[in-house]
Amino acid sequence: MPSKPHPGGRPRDAELDERILAATRELLAVHGYQGLSIAAVAEAAGTTRPSVYLRFTDKKDLATRAIAGMNVSDELQTSEDVQADLVAELRHFRTAVTRPNGMAFVGTVLAEEQHTPDLIAHFRARLVEPRRRRVGGVLERGMRSGVLRPGLDVDVVTTALIGSIYARYLATGDVPADWPERTVASVWPGICQS
Repeated sequence: MPSKPHPGGRPRDAELDERILAATRELLAVHGYQGLSIAAVAEAAGTTRPSVYLRFTDKKDLATRAIAGMNVSDELQTSEDVQADLVAELRHFRTAVTRPNGMAFVGTVLAEEQHTPDLIAHFRARLVEPRRRRVGGVLERGMRSGVLRPGLDVDVVTTALIGSIYARYLATGDVPADWPERTVASVWPGICQS
């Protein structure tokens, strides 16, 4: 989905479009928005600056579209075990944010919130909100099935579960592989039906 209409001739190369967007995401994570340049994106994507400008009007358009193209993948398989499903969701999230430059990317969009609000708006819409819906959905299913106590504040519990991964990384610079299990096990007594 190019930013500018293609005036005819050969169709646009969708593979090049995706290489440009992928290079933009990587460079945003490594250098931040201020350090991002069209020239660096073109080089990393194996193309030229004019090719990038044919597709995107400027750096803001490029960065915004790169983030808008990200998404949380389809829902994980669910089971009858609500606790196991919460652990699976947190494992999936941990994998996403602990990949190389994953947390740096989060920092980039937060750092630009005042100057380039479209970045964080797309980040929230494409990644944060779907993730929260997935975790919240498991909690709501748990309440409906009677496994979790009724009237649970889904917003607070969702924030505590997901937020624990960010908090652990900020405190120590890592998120252990067993963090999802430890987090759910620690929260579980407070949310399960007695």
